[in-house]
Amino acid sequence: MKLSIKRTRKEGGTYRIYLPKHIGEEYEGEAECLANALTLTIIRPGVSLKRVKESLQIVMKDVELRMRQEDER
Repeated sequence: MKLSIKRTRKEGGTYRIYLPKHIGEEYEGEAECLANALTLTIIRPGVSLKRVKESLQIVMKDVELRMRQEDER
């Protein structure tokens, strides 16, 4: 999935991330985020850190699969 990121016109240089409708409906309001230099994880309100960890483990498996597919090309 690709997201659209646009700089706002507000002073201070903030940005907005535009989510597809079906995902944005799940995250309406304030959402917790975890970020580092390369990735951003947006956490659905009310989800436990245990479930976040389980979800990230699934994402890691997907990354590994994509890396194998890249190697095959």
